[in-house]
Amino acid sequence: MRYNINKLLSNYFIYILVLLISLVIINYIFLSPKKYKGTICLIIDDFGFSYDKMVKDFFDLNENLTAAIIPGTLYATSIAKYADSLGIETIIHMPMESYENDENMYPISLNQKLNANLVEQRINLAFNQIPNAIGMNNHQGSKATENLQLMKNVARSLKKLNKFFLDSFTNPESRGFITMRRYGVPTQLRQVFLDHIEEPKQIKSNLDSLVNLSHKMNVAIGIGHVKPNTLNILKKEIPRLESLGYRFIKLSQVVH
Repeated sequence: MRYNINKLLSNYFIYILVLLISLVIINYIFLSPKKYKGTICLIIDDFGFSYDKMVKDFFDLNENLTAAIIPGTLYATSIAKYADSLGIETIIHMPMESYENDENMYPISLNQKLNANLVEQRINLAFNQIPNAIGMNNHQGSKATENLQLMKNVARSLKKLNKFFLDSFTNPESRGFITMRRYGVPTQLRQVFLDHIEEPKQIKSNLDSLVNLSHKMNVAIGIGHVKPNTLNILKKEIPRLESLGYRFIKLSQVVH
């Protein structure tokens, strides 16, 4: 009788051990986080001026791209609604004062002469026009983003709206990122512009630089624009990179 009990206990112990090992293996195979070669976040700027096949083709590239729409442009609202229908995130691509260009060509823009109330009014106007936009980045803004008071006013306004800010980093002296941090506005910095030169080889080279950065950073953030060469490069490269083990994630997953 004692032998049978010992045998039963031994079998029971073996059964429990096999069960535990099986659970560990299942957890490792199916539940452990997938390892990626790199994680990339892509934002496409300058939506709003046209609403043609090229615009729609950008939205077909990848569901995790972020569309940055210039407020006050002719097609801003229509493009925002189209993006929403596809589940693609949109942000306000806010024109800001630059050393190189005059932001007054845009219906809604920010400059360092505006007081806090006017900054808030213009930001609210932009989000009213594109209500599902979840954040904002700067269009141009080399002069505006280095102005501490303006960035404080932007931060206060975004904080009230519970929106985030991506610093496009058009000026190495930008106060955007650090000011958003101080005011508790979720934020991040752009690392690479894909197409400041529109030549295809340069765009591909810039994308390669972004990919290499993704090996060193948790997420590498790149900005492209609604341009034919950018579209053609990304059409080829996004599927190729995904097949190699890279992933693309939404901007909302990156800001904090």
